[in-house]
Amino acid sequence: MDSLHYGVVRFEDRWKVVGKGLRWGDFASQTEALAAAQRLADQARGLDLDVTLHAHDADGVLHQQG
Repeated sequence: MDSLHYGVVRFEDRWKVVGKGLRWGDFASQTEALAAAQRLADQARGLDLDVTLHAHDADGVLHQQG
């Protein structure tokens, strides 16, 4: 099974969803970006892909989301 990793990453004062070859969206908050990443993940899972979400914490370290 193929595997995708999406990250919710802060770029200056905005948030984006990133992945291999992907930098998508321009969100004002991490919450908005996480919701968009979750929608992308749900669509990919519908195609039988394994998806893992990650997000920056307050210190800029990526952590896997539950």
